[in-house]
Amino acid sequence: MTHILKHTNFSESLVLSFLLLLLFASTSCDDFVDIDPPNNQLTSTIVFKDAATVNAALVNIYGQVRNQGITNGGISGSAYLLGHYTDELELYSTSLPGVQLFFDNNIMATDNTVLSLWNSSYNLIYATNNIIEGIKSSSGLVQEEQDRFLGEAYFIRAFIHFYLVNLFGDIPYIDTTDYRINSKISRLETHLVYEKLVDDLVLSKSLLSINYTGTNKVRPNKWVASALLSRVYLYNEIWDKALIETDDIFSSGAYILNTDINQVFLKNSTETLWQFDAGNTGTNTIDALTYIFTSGPPPNSALADYFINSIEVGDARFGNWMGTVFNGTDTWYYPFKYKLNLNTGTTQECSIVFRLAELYLIAAEASAQLGNASDALVQLNVIRERSNLSPITDTNTSVILEAIYQERKIEFFTEMGHRFFDLKRTGTATSELSLVKPNWENTDIYWPIPESEIILNPNLKPQNTGY
Repeated sequence: MTHILKHTNFSESLVLSFLLLLLFASTSCDDFVDIDPPNNQLTSTIVFKDAATVNAALVNIYGQVRNQGITNGGISGSAYLLGHYTDELELYSTSLPGVQLFFDNNIMATDNTVLSLWNSSYNLIYATNNIIEGIKSSSGLVQEEQDRFLGEAYFIRAFIHFYLVNLFGDIPYIDTTDYRINSKISRLETHLVYEKLVDDLVLSKSLLSINYTGTNKVRPNKWVASALLSRVYLYNEIWDKALIETDDIFSSGAYILNTDINQVFLKNSTETLWQFDAGNTGTNTIDALTYIFTSGPPPNSALADYFINSIEVGDARFGNWMGTVFNGTDTWYYPFKYKLNLNTGTTQECSIVFRLAELYLIAAEASAQLGNASDALVQLNVIRERSNLSPITDTNTSVILEAIYQERKIEFFTEMGHRFFDLKRTGTATSELSLVKPNWENTDIYWPIPESEIILNPNLKPQNTGY
């Protein structure tokens, strides 16, 4: 694991984390509680003595997940890297050698980007475990506060592990701050990682309320935990449980699918379950800064031609979620789901992590796999018709599933790795990507465990095949 996991004791790490979170909280948006640092020595007792300090600790973690975590919207995030790794994005820049390795499917165990994502993820998990342990030992929180904070912390821990297991395969599942355990920990088989994931999410769901903390849906509630559970069950082909989770969310009536696709990625979208806070008043998404360009050739990246050519004629997402740059000779397209890359005075867009459209397509896939073609078509066609596409009427399961996978490809392009994860879990990564990616190999479905981490902890062996 990382040096922090190995050598930092609980109280020292807590003091450091708390000092950092205070700095973050002082520049955060109005949705969160800003607190002043106490004048005396910081201890775990002080940090967890009341709701304000625990809240600030969680705010710090959310900010880091947004800015440096696997799911950040910048060039080091999963959306950008996996967009190049698969068939969504084409790289034009010659000054992004790290991204070039992903575009060429040529990353190595010594890759600094992979190491950074591994370390930042486990550091965040460690910080989350700090919070869990601190809350459990605190006598200053009422039960309602304990439940809410623990529910969020268990969710965050599961959320980060979910991305790690889908990128690296067998991984350690860290649920303690004990460096003696973490420094020698081994990787768990993927199915065991998922078992722990489910345990955390079930617990999170039982602790969280249906109500959101603060405004703008920037803190997960019960239904967000349910949404990740449904995704986990889908990935593990537990169709009936995936369907139970989606049905519960639909039945809650808490979310409404936007009929106008231009409303989907706005801050107040009725179909958003969870989104990242923008950070400061008037700022919008990192995603827009990453993808939007105004002149050609593209300074960094653009949507790949083979992705553009896979879109059905008449699909409203083509004209509304993809921007166009024409230089008189050539045309390039870029992701334009988030349209604001400047300060707008008041925040209008936030990076969305879970939205209702995914739940419709999870329900459609689970229903199809369970042999319920009529329900599958209803859920699928809700998404198709919103994009001005004709409904699918064929009741053949294979046809329905193929339509669902195509719909997921277009609906979630450049959103947090959906495309790569779908290709992996359906066993179609090699058959599809080898057609457009000359260097693609079967072993590329997993990233390498960072070599430096294996040197520090040999129990992380064996290295993933192909590296």
